[in-house]
Amino acid sequence: MVTFFTILLFISLVLFTTMLDCYYYDSNVLDCFTRLFIFDPGLREWMVYLTFLFGISIAIIQDLRFKNNKGRGKGANGK
Repeated sequence: MVTFFTILLFISLVLFTTMLDCYYYDSNVLDCFTRLFIFDPGLREWMVYLTFLFGISIAIIQDLRFKNNKGRGKGANGK
């Protein structure tokens, strides 16, 4: 569930950034959207992708821990 919300947050932020770029630069949506994913040397975009991958990996680890803790649940005596 945490992974789903992380991906949903990323997609919503990408769309929001695209709409802001279209508003500020007066260009169409497709150009603004593809410009976000162009990897030009020297732009330091790798930091954004690395942060996203780190966030997704942390979200997956949290999901797995939550699933394991949920599986343990209550014992036979209800405690």
